[in-house]
Amino acid sequence: MPRSVQGSNLTENRINLLYLFDVFLFYRKALQAFLHGLVTNTTCRTLELKGNSIHGAGTEALAKVLRRNQTLQNLRLEWNQIGAMDSPAFSSFCDALSLNKSLIELDLRNNDISHVGGTELAAALKRNVTLRVLDLRWNNIGLVGSRALLAACQSNSTLNELHLTGNNVPDDIMQNITNALSKNTEKRQIHFGHSQNMAILARQVQNIHTEKDRQITSVLKRVSLQEQAMLKANKSLAEKVKKLQEALDDRKLAFNAVSAKNALLEADLTVATQQYNDAQNENKKMKIEKDHLINQIRREYQQEKDGLFHIQEKFQRDLNESLEIQRRLSEKVHDLERKNETLQTTIHELREIITINDRDHQLKVSSLDDENQRLKLKHKEDLKDHELTSTRDIQRLKESYETTQQNLKEQITKLENIRTTLEREINSLKSTISTQKLNHDEILQQEKLRIKNEEEKKQHELEDRLRSLTTTKEELESHYNQQLISSRDLQQKINFQSVEIETLKRQIESVQTVNLRKDTEILENREKLKTEHEKKLRFIQKDIEMNEELKDRIKQLENDLKDQHYNDRNTIRELETRLADLQTKLNQREQEISRLKHDEEKRLHFLRTAMLDYIGRGTKTN
Repeated sequence: MPRSVQGSNLTENRINLLYLFDVFLFYRKALQAFLHGLVTNTTCRTLELKGNSIHGAGTEALAKVLRRNQTLQNLRLEWNQIGAMDSPAFSSFCDALSLNKSLIELDLRNNDISHVGGTELAAALKRNVTLRVLDLRWNNIGLVGSRALLAACQSNSTLNELHLTGNNVPDDIMQNITNALSKNTEKRQIHFGHSQNMAILARQVQNIHTEKDRQITSVLKRVSLQEQAMLKANKSLAEKVKKLQEALDDRKLAFNAVSAKNALLEADLTVATQQYNDAQNENKKMKIEKDHLINQIRREYQQEKDGLFHIQEKFQRDLNESLEIQRRLSEKVHDLERKNETLQTTIHELREIITINDRDHQLKVSSLDDENQRLKLKHKEDLKDHELTSTRDIQRLKESYETTQQNLKEQITKLENIRTTLEREINSLKSTISTQKLNHDEILQQEKLRIKNEEEKKQHELEDRLRSLTTTKEELESHYNQQLISSRDLQQKINFQSVEIETLKRQIESVQTVNLRKDTEILENREKLKTEHEKKLRFIQKDIEMNEELKDRIKQLENDLKDQHYNDRNTIRELETRLADLQTKLNQREQEISRLKHDEEKRLHFLRTAMLDYIGRGTKTN
């Protein structure tokens, strides 16, 4: 089947949804034929052309569809190349989007749209009045394009969603765009509610108009009945006049009576017209009173609105104060619980320290006892060794003395013969021996004294160590007692604080109950005020809708006047151009006439000269 035939089928088929994913409509003729069929289609609402590499001529064909198709509402074009290389086709696409009045959702994800394309889209959004959702994720719009889109969002009042993820847009501009779009959604909601209220008011006004039309028709029926009665009376009077024309003189009185009846009927007619005029005046008065009542209701609504606002602020302040008190109490409870936990941890740590100290004390005492026993044993061993060495020395000295004595005896026996000669030597030797003995005894005594002093010193040092250990033991016991006392005090404090926590919890529960009561009262008051406010709003909205209708009519008349003024200006300009053309033509005609006059004058001058020459020649010949 040819592609043009398929495009013509699209114009005739009733298609609501059309999805063409990754079909790759590369050929220009195929895409143009396909989109040409959509130009005049009146049933398709959703068109999806994802991943079809649309660019250039395809983009221009889409622009043509957007210009002429007024039924398409959802257009999805992700994963194409519509904005590639900032082509003029994309600018025509944006112009068509600005003129389109049916499209609601447009998806342009991954279409290589740069900051230039972003500015063109922003210019289109400023003129578009129907688009609500625009998806531009994963393009290259950047800072310049995002600023232009922000300005477009601030001027466009219909756009509700704008997705710009993956476009290198700063966070502050994103926040400003979301704020502008949220304002648009709020305006749309308000406009929707306003339009509903306007529709209700229009129905009510229509009912009032129908009622007034019914009353006017009833009055007109009455007037028509009276006119028919008058016509019947006039007919009867005419018949009577015809019958009584022959006897006018005799029936003059009857004719006067009939004329009087006619006058009465005319008076009734004048009274009816006066009543009709009075009814119109009363209608005007009712309109004036209605306007006065609308203004009065507006003033009362504003006053009640201000009062409700003040009451709401008061309730909000009370609620904030109660919440602040509750927060403070909860903070106190948390602080007390935290203090309790810290105290419990400190008690646990102190208990562990006490147990560790007890264990260390026991270990130290046992080690000190072992060291004392070891030192005693060592001291005993040292004494034994010293006694052994002293006995050995004495024994050695005794042995040496005995040996010397034996040697001396031998020498004495040997030297008995020379005794006399050697007595002096013997005496001297005896004296030396005695001195040596005395020296040796002194050395022994000194050694004994030194050993005793050393032992006494060691004993004193051990005693000092024992005293210091006993003092440390007493100090540890006193510290342990103090820790026990502090732990008891801390336990008492914890108990006291637990009591305080329970009291604070009870107070918090009481405050929460009070807050719940206040919340219920506030909710009840809010509901009452809401109902009253809604009732008053309904009345006011009805009046506002009436006023809006009048404003719309005024705006329509102003637009008509502007159009008329514009048309008049155009006609005036056309007439001025025509006048200018006519003026030029007149000038040309006047120039021609002046030229012809000049020619005629020349001819007359030539004729005059010729005539004068002719007359002069005739006179000369005569």
